[in-house]
Amino acid sequence: MRGFELDQLRTFTVVAEVGSLTAAAPALHLSQSTVSEQMRKLEARAGVPLFVRSKRGVATTPAGLRLLEQARRIVALNEAAFDEARGQSIRGELRVGISEYFRTHEVAGMLARLRECYPQLGLHVSSAKSGEIELALARGQIDLGVVMHIEGGPVRAAPGDTRWVLRREPLHWVASPALAESLPTPLPLVLLPEDCVAHQVAVHALDVRQMPYVMVHSASGVAGLQSLLAAGLGVGCLCASAIGEGLVKLGTRHQLPALTSAVFSLTPPALGESETVTQAREILARQLLV
Repeated sequence: MRGFELDQLRTFTVVAEVGSLTAAAPALHLSQSTVSEQMRKLEARAGVPLFVRSKRGVATTPAGLRLLEQARRIVALNEAAFDEARGQSIRGELRVGISEYFRTHEVAGMLARLRECYPQLGLHVSSAKSGEIELALARGQIDLGVVMHIEGGPVRAAPGDTRWVLRREPLHWVASPALAESLPTPLPLVLLPEDCVAHQVAVHALDVRQMPYVMVHSASGVAGLQSLLAAGLGVGCLCASAIGEGLVKLGTRHQLPALTSAVFSLTPPALGESETVTQAREILARQLLV
């Protein structure tokens, strides 16, 4: 019989996302041996290798990347069909603010899948800094937000409440390949404005190490930041999923201070929110993970 097993596709999307069979196992509530067996069977059915394996984990092959987008779509449509059958599909209007740092290269595809899966949901999306999203939520200008905070830093959710955490990503020092060959002193920084938490983390880390730096450019948004960095104008700080073409991570040989991780989460329930928002939060918590 032609086709793929749904459970194998779901496991595949998580393995591809986290880059490790070992790390995928607890996220899926499966044993590592089960994850490995599912991926072995999926590759056998596909007839081509889907992963390149190494000591550091796995990376998707070109065939794996082609399958990944379709697998995400199939898993999302399955979730939507389940909600529809149980009378839990969401309808109405929903205003969502999403952190500019959140999966910058994938968020458009994720939103397209949401529209496809829930055609009766009017989705209005804006991209902004997390602080701006928090303020818009407090003013009633949006219904729900995807915000970023720093591991161990303040967060809107109650202490220990991890229900709405979507993902954790390490922050990295990044630069163009040419600039990475020989970093100047003082270190030329290209960051978002001072109200950006990544800016604050980067500057604080340099101050603690007493490393000299100079702010050479300030970008208004993450897309502009990526462009300035790729042009070789300075060193920046980005979460892992925001590191695109033309940028490389700066390693230990550059002797820059270690950075913490970013945590992306949905804003938690508010008193008196509508049933549509409550339903949407549950659905988004699943959909934005694939």
